Amino acid sequence: MGSQQYQQQHPSSLAYFWLNSLESLLNAFVELDPTTRHQLVQLEGIVVRVKTFAPYQVFYLLFTSHGIEVSPQPQGEVQIRLSGKVRDLVWTFLGLESEQYAESKGHLHLWGDNTLLQQLRGLLQEFNIRSAIAHWLKSHLPLNALWHKLTEQDLSWLRDLQPIPELIKQTRQEIAVLNSELQQQKQQINELQSLVKQQLSYSQSLLKLSIALIVLSSSLIILNFIH
Repeated sequence: MGSQQYQQQHPSSLAYFWLNSLESLLNAFVELDPTTRHQLVQLEGIVVRVKTFAPYQVFYLLFTSHGIEVSPQPQGEVQIRLSGKVRDLVWTFLGLESEQYAESKGHLHLWGDNTLLQQLRGLLQEFNIRSAIAHWLKSHLPLNALWHKLTEQDLSWLRDLQPIPELIKQTRQEIAVLNSELQQQKQQINELQSLVKQQLSYSQSLLKLSIALIVLSSSLIILNFIH
């Protein structure tokens, strides 16, 4: 039995930790996008065999209605196979490289049942298009350092990414609060502008009335003078 086959059938505690961390991270990112969560229902029951290089690892993804399960053994019949370097898989999932580009350049390889394959491709493509992850990472994380770790097979990249979903949630909440405050300020400004317009209208009316009174008074004085 080859060393790779043995590792697949007898995963180490480090491998279990890696897979558990990956599952947690995948589902945390999925939770950031309600549309992606909804699309998982269409993929429910699909088993994907993932083989990575640099470092070598084989594991399985089981799509369920509530998330993605990651395990060292298949939880059913494998319908789709996915392979590529860890760095390219991560880069694609984070939306830093499109799924179409990764496949066209040979960075990723997907094959299996055509119908299910198109559904999975659609999920990956739409997630990359919609994902705020890439925008957040580009503005908050040194991507060169992340790429270096992925290239050097430094598994600490997984630890580094663990807090990212929660930080993105916090950023979104802060933006939502700022937007709410901005809307309140806009409402206050609109109300103030409306009040100023009313006061200006009142002032114009008073000015017209004053002019009319002055004209009337002047007319009365002239009439009295004539008589």
